[in-house]
Amino acid sequence: MVRLYDSTVMNFNEVIRNRLFFLMDRVLGKGIYRQVTSVEEDNRNPRIEDKLTNIIDHARQTVPYYSAYKNIHDISQMPVVNKSIIRKGNQAFISSLYDKDELLKVTTSGSSGTPMEFFRDSNKRIRQIAEVIFLGIPVKYYFGMKHGFIRATHPKSRLNLMLQNEIHIDPTKLSDENLEKIRAEIKEMKCIIGFPSTLHEIALYCERKGDTPEQFNLVGIICTAEPLLDKQKEAIQRVFGCPIQVRYAAEELGLIAVQNPGESFYRINQASFYVEILKLDSDLPCEEGEEGRIVITDLEARAMPLIRYDTGDLGVMKTEEISGERIETLSSISGRRIEMLYSPSGEKISPFSINVKMKDVKGVIKFQFVQKDKNRYTMKVVADEECYNENELLGILHGILGENALISIELVDEIKPLASGKTAYIVNEYIKKD
Repeated sequence: MVRLYDSTVMNFNEVIRNRLFFLMDRVLGKGIYRQVTSVEEDNRNPRIEDKLTNIIDHARQTVPYYSAYKNIHDISQMPVVNKSIIRKGNQAFISSLYDKDELLKVTTSGSSGTPMEFFRDSNKRIRQIAEVIFLGIPVKYYFGMKHGFIRATHPKSRLNLMLQNEIHIDPTKLSDENLEKIRAEIKEMKCIIGFPSTLHEIALYCERKGDTPEQFNLVGIICTAEPLLDKQKEAIQRVFGCPIQVRYAAEELGLIAVQNPGESFYRINQASFYVEILKLDSDLPCEEGEEGRIVITDLEARAMPLIRYDTGDLGVMKTEEISGERIETLSSISGRRIEMLYSPSGEKISPFSINVKMKDVKGVIKFQFVQKDKNRYTMKVVADEECYNENELLGILHGILGENALISIELVDEIKPLASGKTAYIVNEYIKKD
């Protein structure tokens, strides 16, 4: 049975929140607990072949895009798709068993800065919640625990924040005033979830203030969205003194893999995903240890099946022996280069503050934001001129960087990708990072 709370690291209030949450789950029939136990069982005894067969059959029979592959049963013969292909035929990827208007829409921008719409059914959403709960156990994160969540947007209501015992940490401007506020809040938390670049800045500030692990009650830290650099990990552990988990996830997919404390590799969430590493210049599989494209089949997405979905990230597959069993893991994940920005006054700006806000700008097909100098910036935009509004874009950017920022908009036909095939949506030419 899955252990859903731990009274040795949770106070009475936190345990009560946890118990009430799962009681309401049972009363309302949401099925979160059932999915948590399913995720545990499927990770312990993966049924990948059966699930692959089921999702391929479902897609061939009900999804227009896959109707041309009715005689294909082998995953290796199915087409590799990416955001560009899905964008051109979004409706063709939705199963005929579902009404698009009744599905949950997910808008992502990704590291390419290109907004995309994906759709999921309620069961997939519940599955994602269950994965977060189950895979948080190794770092002692349980529902109801007081925690901080670093996010550039604040989509949750005050009521939801209160019910989930969550404190929103805004990484948009890491001024000393904001960092001091965050520092005080962290001393009341048990866990922090969010960008390692922001966590690193918070840790360095706390260290400058003379803080040591004894000043905090943190039992775990979960890093998301960015790779955790060695120097960041050293500083975060030195200041907060707690285990760190690194998550590899995608908003359109869910929690794909985790690097647990004390491990150098990422355990694949085999309960929900089948992962392939394909060559950079073809759809052939890479040899073990060879870097290639991370291509994922979502075994649980039925409203909008994503089969052999090219994430745009690069990775290396390696077989590890764990508890006497040999399993495939991701030994490295790359292709997500993130650079910190600076406002004209010198305040550090999370690159995600630009990325997230760009999802709200109509008419922007693709973008790249470049800091040229201390107060000079260029936004390159591939635009849909029929609905593109430059004044709206400038308003958003000035809201992030301040009115003293000198921002020029450059309309371009294309934004060339990096050697990895991904396009850097943030480039800092003013201050280069190590």
